[in-house]
Amino acid sequence: MTQSRRLKAGSAQSGAVTIMVALMLLVLLTIAAVGMSRNSFQEIVNSGFARQAAMADSMANSGVEWSIYWMDENNQPGNGVDPMAQNLEQLKHTLATNPNLRGAPYSVADSSAGTPYTGTGAANIFLPGPNGTTNGYTIGLTSMGKWPVVNFSQGNGQGAFAPGSGSQQSLGPEPDLWAVRSDSQIVQGNVSFTHGVEAWFTTPVQ
Repeated sequence: MTQSRRLKAGSAQSGAVTIMVALMLLVLLTIAAVGMSRNSFQEIVNSGFARQAAMADSMANSGVEWSIYWMDENNQPGNGVDPMAQNLEQLKHTLATNPNLRGAPYSVADSSAGTPYTGTGAANIFLPGPNGTTNGYTIGLTSMGKWPVVNFSQGNGQGAFAPGSGSQQSLGPEPDLWAVRSDSQIVQGNVSFTHGVEAWFTTPVQ
């Protein structure tokens, strides 16, 4: 009788230990699962941020390409086709004909060169984007004056100049040198992603 009671007591203790071990394993598995789910959620958020940042970079480059395209004399915007492109054309003419305006950026939204460009504020040129996303950019244009195109001559042969006293000769009218700044804005809900790109280029002599 005594031995039977001992066996029952031992079985009860063994069952209790098994239950405790099972509960501890369950708790550990739960903690591991929660940790993995949090890491997965963070990776999803990070990938979303990376995607929006890439979109902002691409949008800023689109603004530079837009500016270069419409500043080409062969791509004149027609009436009502693109009001901002018409503004850019007029602003280009204003800056090119007024040396006092050189060296300072002006917003393409104001064709009279009356608004300095700061790169802040809402975008004024928009492109189609995914549902729930607003894609756009702002453009600032700076006239950097004329690009001096010269021909340098230097050498030791007959009719050439000594290496230390080379000369330069102007090749004629200089083209206009421009700096364009494009600041993109990708807005999704209450989150805004921005990116800025600047490019320098010349236009043919007018």
